Amino acid sequence: MTWGQISDRPTLIIEADPAGGSPMLCIGWGGTHPHNRSILDLAVHPPGEYVERIWELAIPLPGRERQAWLVPTVGLAAQMRSLMSVFGPLGEALARISRDSHVDVLVDLGRLGAAGASTQLWQHADTVLLFTDTTLQALNTLAVGAPAVVDELDAIGARHRLAVVPVLGDDKGASNRPYGVREIAGITDGVPVLPGVARDAKAAGSRTWGRRGRYPLSVKRLIASVDQHAREAHDVLGIQGAPA
Repeated sequence: MTWGQISDRPTLIIEADPAGGSPMLCIGWGGTHPHNRSILDLAVHPPGEYVERIWELAIPLPGRERQAWLVPTVGLAAQMRSLMSVFGPLGEALARISRDSHVDVLVDLGRLGAAGASTQLWQHADTVLLFTDTTLQALNTLAVGAPAVVDELDAIGARHRLAVVPVLGDDKGASNRPYGVREIAGITDGVPVLPGVARDAKAAGSRTWGRRGRYPLSVKRLIASVDQHAREAHDVLGIQGAPA
């Protein structure tokens, strides 16, 4: 959610975490906004209405009411089963919003390996980001799980959209998180590793962190690096798709 608060561009955040529940709704409004809408509401409408319905569901972020919005995920994990037929048309609708309204669209798909939207949404993404902690356990999960994501993106000719973003910091001491961008790049099999986001659990769980701290500045740098990665991926895919 910090991305939406910091970015200079209009930003629409879509939560699609299969686990259910909306941490962004809780953080952004301090628990005062009811979870009375979600992407599940789209299931009762025809796909041709999704663009309009998404904007009806979108909740303006505090402090950026005309520039950033959130559509929460489902309240319960069991409700995600009702959305499997929605994700394809949802991806198309979000691509239209991004293209026609010049809005950055961010989609949170939850944890690596979670059963959810997968390639139905990735087909329309400029960039796919894997965020990782930098403990040995987290990097083992990344090394084991990332190849499956690469395979799915390869299947749609979009491997170059993928990048890894480490969450860097020394909580509990440097011996617990001794790995940086260079070490992480050694286990990603060629998937780019972007500049990391600073570890600051207190700031990440608040919307009152200010704009000059280490955490928000790292998010701002990440936005710039993601823009660059998207341009490079677009160039690669354009070259690969060009006629011989």
